[in-house]
Amino acid sequence: MFPLEVISMKCPYCGREMTPGYIQSARRVYFTEIPHELFMWPLKKDKTITRENIWSPTSPAYHCANCKKVIVDYSDEKAEFR
Repeated sequence: MFPLEVISMKCPYCGREMTPGYIQSARRVYFTEIPHELFMWPLKKDKTITRENIWSPTSPAYHCANCKKVIVDYSDEKAEFR
């Protein structure tokens, strides 16, 4: 697995420490402002949240067990999994 550069992250909702990890999927994950009805063909304005790799699309993320929130860092710098 990729080594995650662990950065201390406090939840912006409750202030508790978040758990570092990854968002993974069998296919790419996109952020879209409007839900797609039938097929997920990304539009130009849709944002790719995960990056391709040999195993599965993955992006670093932080999870708050208290709030049930996830923060995903999909910047190019973090996508390299340093």
